[in-house]
This record gives sequence, C-alpha cells and structure tokens, in this order.
Amino acid sequence: MKYGSVEHVDDPREPRAKVNVFPHDKWQILKDIITISLAFMMQFTAFQGVGNLQSSINSEGGLGVVSLSAIYAALIFSCIFIPTLMIRKLTAKWTLVVSMLCYVPYIAFQFYPRFYTLIPAGILLGLGAAPMWAAKATYLTQVGQVYAKISHQTVEAIIVRFFGFFFFAWQTAELWGNLISSLVLSSEKESKENVTIDLEICGANFCTAHVNENLERPPDSDIYKITGIYLACILIAVAIIAIFLDPLCRYGENRRGSLAAKPTPIKTLLIATAKQLRKPNQIFLIPITVFIGMEQAVLAADFTQAFVSCALGIHLIGYVMVCFGVVDSICSIVFGMAMKHIGRIPIILLGFILHGSLLLVMLFWRPNPQQPIIFFAISGLWGVADAVWQTQINGIYGALFRRNKVSCFLQLPTLGINWICRDLRQFSGIVR
Repeated sequence: MKYGSVEHVDDPREPRAKVNVFPHDKWQILKDIITISLAFMMQFTAFQGVGNLQSSINSEGGLGVVSLSAIYAALIFSCIFIPTLMIRKLTAKWTLVVSMLCYVPYIAFQFYPRFYTLIPAGILLGLGAAPMWAAKATYLTQVGQVYAKISHQTVEAIIVRFFGFFFFAWQTAELWGNLISSLVLSSEKESKENVTIDLEICGANFCTAHVNENLERPPDSDIYKITGIYLACILIAVAIIAIFLDPLCRYGENRRGSLAAKPTPIKTLLIATAKQLRKPNQIFLIPITVFIGMEQAVLAADFTQAFVSCALGIHLIGYVMVCFGVVDSICSIVFGMAMKHIGRIPIILLGFILHGSLLLVMLFWRPNPQQPIIFFAISGLWGVADAVWQTQINGIYGALFRRNKVSCFLQLPTLGINWICRDLRQFSGIVR
C-alpha cells in the first residue's frame, strides 16, 4: 500500500518527478544508514590511522607531510570539477565504491614509501575524496527527506539525526585506527623508557628543529603489520558499500529532474559553485566552516606532535587519540538527538566555549609525562567540541540547501573543513 510521495530534489529550476514511499521503506533506510556509516568507519580506521603517523614513519625528506599535502591539493581541485560529474555518471552508490577504491594505493604504498609512489597515490586519493564525501552527504540528505515523510517529522531534525549517527560511527574510526597503531607500536615502549626529554621544548614552545628521541621511526616490521591491517579495512569497506547499500534510484535518482538525469558541462558546474558561494546563508557559514578546519588541524598537527609525542612518545599517540574518538563518536549521536529538545544554539555555544577554553589551556600549560590525565582530558573535551561542529554544521548545510545538495556539500572541503588548514599547518612543519 502506498504511504505517500516525496520529491527528489536537486535543481530547483528543473521539473521534478515524485516517487512513492511505503511504510517498510523506513526500515530499509535505517539499514542503509547503518551500512554507509559502518563502511566509512572501516575506511577511516585505515586512513586516519595512516595519516596520524605520516610525519613520524615517513619523516625522511618530509615525505609523509608532502604526501598528505598532495592529497589535500588534489582534493581542492576535485571539489570543483569532479563530484557532480561523477555522481551524474555513476550515481551516489557507485561513486562511493569507486572513490573509496582510490584510497587503496596510498595505503598499499606504505609498504614501499617513496616520493614516486606516495605522491601519485596521494593525488589519486585526493581526487577520489571529494566525490566520496559529496555522494555520502547527498545520500544521507535524500534518504533523510524520505524518512521525514514517512515518520511525519521535520526534515531538518531527521537530517541532523542521520548525520549524528553517521559521525558517531565515523568518529569511532579514530578509536580503532589509533588503537591498532598503538597496540603494534607499544612493543617498542620498553626500549625508550630511559629517554631524557627537555619538557621546556614541548607544548606551545615546540619546534621541529629540536632533537627529540621520542619521535624516532618505528621498525619496518611494525609498519608492515599496521599497513596490512589498514589495507584489509579499506577493502572490507568497499565490499560493504557494493554489496549492502541500496541505490538511490528507488527514490528517483535516475528520474526527471534528478542529479543523474542529464549531463552538465564544466562551465555550468563552476557557475553553480560560484552562485552557491554568493548565497547569504552560505556566506555566513564560511567562517565557521574554516574554523572547523583550523580546530581539526590543531588537534591533528599540533596536539599530537607538540604535546603527546614530545612528552609521552609516538607509541602513546594512539591511546590519547582513542579518548578523542570515543567521546567524539558518543557526543555526535547525543547532539543529533538533543537538538530537537534544546535547539541548535545551546549546542553550538557549548562547542565554542569548550574550544576557546582548551586553546587557552594549551597555550599556557607545559606538558609533563607525570600528568597523563591532562592529555586525555584535553583529547576528550576536544572530542565533545568537535562533535558539535560535525553534526550541527553538516546538518545546517543539509537543511538549508536541500535543493542543491552536491553544490553545497562540496563547499565543505573547498572552504577548508580540515583539509586546507591541516595541509598548511603540516607543510609549515617542514620549513620550521
């Protein structure tokens, strides 16, 4: 029995076909949300784990940092040209599959890290990352609209809830990826227990020019173990999407007025992106979007190296970041559900206050290995604040720009949500 109908909305200027929805679609949608969330968790268990170690395991000649810079440079280019074209040709599901496969060479070449292997692999990864995130956001937003129709709830509340659950699963990747690396690298802990460290060069005073025995490269055997595990995670993630995720065609993806219905020239895509950036709501979102990139860069580039590695050692980076991942994932789903009860503003204020306070603490506190609880406290509270931005800002984009999902979501990485700021911050580590 037909339950209702919902529009597949992409371009407000085009006529849009309505598609029928049924009560049982509710459970199908929930299954798909779990599927895509689990796949991204596996995918980023590998990528975040490898990324957090690049400056340590591939430090010679700055290879690790340069390879990450190649990823993010390619990502910026990809954001402008690739996502819409790729989703039109392949649909959201198969865009996810192809894009996630682009991560495989970068992980695999950790077995043989050279400039001529990691740099091209990093460029390929960056080109695939933008359409992957755009396809994910498009998928969640579209099924969110359908679910809202079935459950008689507001689209905004459902989209935020879906993004909250997604980021709950995605943020646990920080937990698993760092836990894997720490468990493998902890076998070297005993050989470093007698290292003498000048704590005055850690924290806000940290400089890469200072010699620090805590930052020595781990043995190749350990790196190979980690790489093998991460490579398996990527392949499992791709298989999950290919086998278990339902295509959006059941909700009108290939019908009249949908994203895949007709080709669009590059000029039109650039014009659409430029128009998106001129919208008042988009303009007001630019500062907070850039801030998200900055706060993630501080945690990934400064906190892990200048505080954790400098004072505690590389082998403890994972354990400290596990705390961030656990708290971030829990708060992501909590904030997604809490918004319908307390609204968005109190949650965003919480994130602003927490991040401001933590930055002041990091500015004046001198890291001390005899105070390990402080490292974990900073990491955990940072996870609370980051969960605010991940759920609320993505939810705002999805709710405000439902008719231009791909155009708006590809602005996130273009405007610097983590990639640009982290790229510049990591590159500065080479020249300091």
